[in-house]
Amino acid sequence: MLKKKTLGLLLTATLIATLATGCSSSGSKTEETKAPVASSGTTTAAPTTLKVLAIIFGQLPNADNNLAKADIEKRGNIKLDIDFVPADAYSDKLSISLTSGANYDLVLFTDPFNKYQSFIKSGAFQDLTPYIKGKKNLEFIPEQTWKNTESNGLRFGIPRPRGLYGGGEANIILRKDWLDQYNLQVPKTLDEFTNVLKVFKEKDPAGGGKTIPYIVTNTIDAYTQIPPFGMANPIAFSFGLPNAYKIEGGKASAVFQQPEYKSYLEWLRQAYKDKLIDKDAPVQKSSQGQDKFFAGVAGSYVGQVQHMNPSDSSTYGKLLKTDPNAKLVAIPELSGPKGAKGAAVITGYYGLWVVPQSVAKDKVQKIVDFLDFSASEENDAFYQTGVVGVHSSGLKNGIAEKTPEQEKAYANDRIDVFVMENRYDPYYYTKSTTNPDVVKTSKSILDAISKIGIANPFLPYISETAGKNPDILKPLTAAATKYVMGEGEYDSVQKEIDVWAAGTGETILKEYLDQYSKDHP
Repeated sequence: MLKKKTLGLLLTATLIATLATGCSSSGSKTEETKAPVASSGTTTAAPTTLKVLAIIFGQLPNADNNLAKADIEKRGNIKLDIDFVPADAYSDKLSISLTSGANYDLVLFTDPFNKYQSFIKSGAFQDLTPYIKGKKNLEFIPEQTWKNTESNGLRFGIPRPRGLYGGGEANIILRKDWLDQYNLQVPKTLDEFTNVLKVFKEKDPAGGGKTIPYIVTNTIDAYTQIPPFGMANPIAFSFGLPNAYKIEGGKASAVFQQPEYKSYLEWLRQAYKDKLIDKDAPVQKSSQGQDKFFAGVAGSYVGQVQHMNPSDSSTYGKLLKTDPNAKLVAIPELSGPKGAKGAAVITGYYGLWVVPQSVAKDKVQKIVDFLDFSASEENDAFYQTGVVGVHSSGLKNGIAEKTPEQEKAYANDRIDVFVMENRYDPYYYTKSTTNPDVVKTSKSILDAISKIGIANPFLPYISETAGKNPDILKPLTAAATKYVMGEGEYDSVQKEIDVWAAGTGETILKEYLDQYSKDHP
C-alpha cells in the first residue's frame, strides 16, 4: 500500500542528500579531510542563553569541562542550559512542563501526532513559519517531512530530520556470534527466524537458562499501532499486515481489522508458549528490553542499524564490555508464509523543536537561527569528529578517525546531543559509526529497507477523536495480550475489535479518510 507519491519523494530526497553531502573519491587517491573549525569572524553580540528541555538515551554528557558543548556554544554564540530527561520519563516531564508554564525557551516535542496538534490548537507554541523562511539548512529538510509536521500549512515545530525509513522498529538485530556457534545462517524467512529462536532456546548460549531468544515489549510502536507488543513490526509485516491503516475500495480499516492480524497473534501465542519471546513482554518497556539484549542475555530484538555501532557505549559498545566476542547482524527483510515483507515508512523525523508562546518575539529568531546553524555542513562534520585533536583526528574518507582515548572523550562528552538540529541525511543512522565495514553494511541495510517500505496513508493527518481518546486501544491491547499469553480464545480479541469498529473507531476512520480524500480526489 506504499503510495507512489511517497516512493518518489523517498527517492528524490535520497538523491538530493547524496549530491549535497558529497561523493566518494575516484581512483586510488585517498581523501583526507578535517572537520570545519570555528569561524574566524568575531561576534560582538552577547551570547543568547537558551533554556532547553530535551530527551536523552543512554548516559548523560560529561558535566565538567565539556569541550564539545563549549565549542558549539562559541561558534553558535549561544549559552546552553539543557535539562536532559531519560527517555522513559520524558513523556510525563514534557506534559507537566508544557501545562505548568515551566520557563523553557526551546522544547523537544516527541509525540508527532494528536498531542502535538492539541497543543497547537491551545496556542501553546509560537508559529515559526516566518522565522524559518530563507534558512537554507532547515529548508534542506525534505518537503514530505515538513508536510508531516504542519498544521493548516503552518509550521509550529522544526523537525529533527531522519530518514523516511530505517528508524524506530526497523529491522531485527541478531547475535551473529551465536548463529556462527550453531552453524546457523542469517534467516531470511519467518520460518527460518523461528527455527533460530528455537535453537537459541535449546542451546542456551547465555548460560544458566538465562537465554531469551527474542525480546519484545509492551510498548506499542507509535507509527504502526499494532497491539499488543512492540519490537515485533517485521513479524507483523511478514504476515501481510499494513502500516496502521489500509484503504481499499474507498473504505478505510485499521491494521487489527485485517484477517492477517489473527495469524500474527497466533505466531506470538505459540512463541510465548515455547518460551521463544521474553516472559516479561507484557510489562516490559522498550528501554528495558534493549538493556537485556545489550547485557548479553538475548539473541534478538528489533531496533535499527544505529545500534550496531561498536563505539556506542549505550548499545553495542555496552555488549562488548560484557562479551568482547559478541558480533551483531541485522536482517533487512523477513518474508512470511506468503512472501509478504515490509518496513514502516515513518515521519522522517524524531522530535520537533517547539518554542513556547511565552518566549519573547525578539528571541524567537535567534533560536531559529541557532537551529539553522546547528544543521549546517560545519556541524554535520562536527557531529562525527567532535573537536579535532580531542574527540578525533578528523575525517578520512568520510569517517572520523579516533584513538581509544578520543573514543572515550567522544562518548563522555556526547557530541550528538549538542548538535541539537542535525543536517538531513538519508543515512543518518550510520553517522556515529567509525568502522568502515559497519558503515557499508548499515547503508546497504537502509537501502534494502527503502525498497520494501510500507506507508501509513493517514500519517500526515490528524483525528480529533483519536486525540481526545488516547486510551482507546487499551481494551483491545489487554485482550490481545491475554490471548498471546494463552489465556482464552481469539473471540475475546475479536469482540474488542468489533466494539472499536462500531463505536469510536468508526469516527476515527471517517475523520482520516475525509482528509485523505481531499488530497486524493
